[in-house]
Amino acid sequence: MGLIVQKFGGTSVGTPERIRQVAKRIAKRHSEGHPLVVVVSAMGHTTDELIALAQQVSDHPAHREMDMLLSAGERISMALLSMALGDIKVPALSLTGSQSGIITDQSHRRARIRRILGDRIRSALAEKKVVIVAGFQGVSETKEITTLGRGGSDTSAVALATALGAERCEIFTDVNGVYSADPRVVPSAILWEKIPHDLMVELATRGAGVLHPRCVELAKQHQIQLCVKNTLDPNESVGTVLIQRQTGDSSLGMEEFGIVGVTADKGKLFIRVKLTRSTVLGSVWDRSAEAHLSLIAPVFSNHDVSFYSERDGESDWKKLLHDLTTEGFVQSYEIVSDVVPLSIIGDRFSQDGRALHEIIEVLSQAHIPVDSGSSSALAVTLGVSIRHVDDAVRALHAEFLES
Repeated sequence: MGLIVQKFGGTSVGTPERIRQVAKRIAKRHSEGHPLVVVVSAMGHTTDELIALAQQVSDHPAHREMDMLLSAGERISMALLSMALGDIKVPALSLTGSQSGIITDQSHRRARIRRILGDRIRSALAEKKVVIVAGFQGVSETKEITTLGRGGSDTSAVALATALGAERCEIFTDVNGVYSADPRVVPSAILWEKIPHDLMVELATRGAGVLHPRCVELAKQHQIQLCVKNTLDPNESVGTVLIQRQTGDSSLGMEEFGIVGVTADKGKLFIRVKLTRSTVLGSVWDRSAEAHLSLIAPVFSNHDVSFYSERDGESDWKKLLHDLTTEGFVQSYEIVSDVVPLSIIGDRFSQDGRALHEIIEVLSQAHIPVDSGSSSALAVTLGVSIRHVDDAVRALHAEFLES
């Protein structure tokens, strides 16, 4: 039987009881003869608690030391799960990212995986052991511990599946799969049994927290079968499978736009930058790329550029933009923390001019002001106050996905 890589998120391993339940699930799959590599996140809110702890002792904690601190969360999970498996007579070995040979670039807090050696993983699998790997982390060429950023355990899992030639990668979380909206905000949200990679990347990039966009891109690039399942469903009767969209295929209708999801990302903020001249735009792009800071839904007009980025990168943006101002590339900038991206994900938006008009009209009727907007072939993204964004999601979902 083929190798399976499984990933269990923070809620799945959030308590000792849940860790024992995960161990039983792994034991069942192991008894069927599947070689298993299991990637784990930190328990529950451990990462947030560690960040808060760091902020209590330091106003500006160094990124290197933050990686040393935050990587401990996943190491706790991996050791506890390995212990739980040992108690039910399943041979297991826990490995950190560095012990697994996950080699990254030298960036801290948002590192990128360069390659995976995996020698110790392969040796343990040859001994019929379940290998438990700490997600979200790796080691640089200079032997520094690095972390992959929010959602990095998803990326760890798909990267390992690629490097080890796995049959498939299963992401276990606290929901049944990929929905048309956050079911906690929209109880009537639709569960998709299948969804194309390109639309899933848009959903993930714009706030659908069930998968990280980097892991979806990896799965598409290396043709890894990727699926999302609910840890609390013992029969694995529901879930979502990511599929390759065939050339010329559209699951969303013929000559009209179709919508598969409405997302809002409260983990992002809005940034406006006034450049000294339009030709220096590349400086913002290059510096942000070097720091692995994302630019979501950028809009460029004359000397102005605006975009969304991760809220936890705010201090990095302030330093970067301050430096660009000092160097004469940026005239001024503004970081707006209470405006977040509201996105509508679908198909053929660029071929149907009605889409943006109809979306804004729905929000206008709901008395929800829009700060800004941009549109691409697969997504329309609007800036909405964080106070109104849940109401906006519900209004758009009711109009376009429930009617």
